Amino acid sequence: MPRVRSDDYDSKSQSIMDYAAALFAKEGYPSAKMQDVAQACGATKSMLYHYFPTKDDLLFAILMEHLERVVQGVEEALSSTGSPSDKLLIMVATYTQKSVQSRRRHMIAMQDVKYLPKPKQAPLIELQRKLTERVSELLQQLNPGLPAQVYKPYTMMLIGMLNWTDMWYRTGGTMKPQELCDRISRLFLKGFLAEKS
Repeated sequence: MPRVRSDDYDSKSQSIMDYAAALFAKEGYPSAKMQDVAQACGATKSMLYHYFPTKDDLLFAILMEHLERVVQGVEEALSSTGSPSDKLLIMVATYTQKSVQSRRRHMIAMQDVKYLPKPKQAPLIELQRKLTERVSELLQQLNPGLPAQVYKPYTMMLIGMLNWTDMWYRTGGTMKPQELCDRISRLFLKGFLAEKS
């Protein structure tokens, strides 16, 4: 399957993906229909099919774009200068920011990959694997010497915390985004660094 990068989409296809993500998040991917997407974005069905021949193609494009952005942001955070603790703080802030910027896409990324055919799932799962590997490498730098098999569970705990935060956190609440990121980082670090080999 040819790879389509997120920067390959024009403004019209981006708009369609935004409306579709909102609809999928609200109605659920299985229930949403292409005619509903067309109606939501003020397009004809034929124009919609010009950009995305099937509903699966549309979901795939939404998920691929979102995951590429998250992975790119995490890669940039982890390649920054500073200590492993500094990198963790940057990574948490970046991950949270990327998810908040596309909240609806993030919600369906967590829930709807399973509806795609296996060939379309594969590149998305590969991006998720890349993300977990990079975070796991950072955790090994933070606390080297633990048994090798514990880094992946800790990685999944951290990513799980970051993923689910986006489901309940609202930027307009009493806790500001930077405070949230600081608290997540401290909560995770104090527990993880307490682990001994």
